[in-house]
Amino acid sequence: MREQIRLPLLSRVPAWTWVTIDAGIALVFAASFIGLAASRNVSEPDVLDYAAALATSLPVAVRRLWPLPVFVIVLLGGLGMREFLIPHADLLCLPLALYTLATRSKAVLPLLVAGVVAMQGVVEVPVSAVVRDRLGLVLAILTASWAAGTAVRQRRLYTEQLAAQAEERARAEAMAERLRIARELHDLIGHSLSTIAVQAGVAGHVGRAEEMSRTLASIEETSRSALRETRQLLGVLREDGEAELAPAPGLADLDALVDRTRAAGLEVDMKINGDVGGEMEPTVYRIVQEALTNVLKHAGARHVLVRIERQADGLTVQVTDDGTRGRAQPYGHGLTGLRERVHLFGGEFEAGARPVRGFRVMARLPL
Repeated sequence: MREQIRLPLLSRVPAWTWVTIDAGIALVFAASFIGLAASRNVSEPDVLDYAAALATSLPVAVRRLWPLPVFVIVLLGGLGMREFLIPHADLLCLPLALYTLATRSKAVLPLLVAGVVAMQGVVEVPVSAVVRDRLGLVLAILTASWAAGTAVRQRRLYTEQLAAQAEERARAEAMAERLRIARELHDLIGHSLSTIAVQAGVAGHVGRAEEMSRTLASIEETSRSALRETRQLLGVLREDGEAELAPAPGLADLDALVDRTRAAGLEVDMKINGDVGGEMEPTVYRIVQEALTNVLKHAGARHVLVRIERQADGLTVQVTDDGTRGRAQPYGHGLTGLRERVHLFGGEFEAGARPVRGFRVMARLPL
């Protein structure tokens, strides 16, 4: 049994839970800053001291909801607490607000602004070793907060891009599989039904019982073959994966294909020169099958010439008929499927009416 994919633990925590935690942290910071204001001042703390302490700490409760406004308020509030802060810069709320802002955007400018404000508050003249240590500590904490937030943001972007690419790849694979199945069904059912339709029409005009019996037997064989191959092809779609796939048709099956076409009343002359690679045989078979199907359905031809020839630079497949309706009634969507098959091998495909009469389908496949 496949294990269910679950989100990471922190991702399953509801948003309101994080806001509640931030509110608790903000209250702790507020109590700490108010305590510092009451204990550090020589005189009694005034309203501005308490306002600065609350402005610096309480906005942390909503830092995830409005990161930029919270950063600005915390930055300004920290300026009013310098008299009772050592060093004279907020090393708690301001780095936390900067970290949150960096998880949402690049936040380079906020980092520079926070660094300048911190330096202006910490640096004293003359610059002593204690001042340098305090300045280094403040800048290190701000930089570390920004770097941690940036790392989190980049990790989220990377994960989102991976998910988007995986979804796009799955969609493309599904589309390719649907096109493949559509081509197979078109080639199989289209040819079989076309052959049956033509044979049935011939049987209706045949007077002799012997010829009618032979035509009906051919219709029966074609129908059974089509049903068998359709069941095996549709078995691919079963979820349990237990269906056995039909072997791909090859050159050995061309004789049966030609016999069925001849039984439909079409004269077929087929000639094969040279060997064909095993992986090419299904494509060659489908080219000939679709071309013969189109001749039966559209061409109004009496004779078809099939040539399969292996040359030095590749394999050439030509199917030419002597029909009279090639220009007036173009062939159907099957040629699009053939063009896709040929292009999968990096080959060339041509289909069109001949100068005088008839229609030609030609494919060149590199070996």
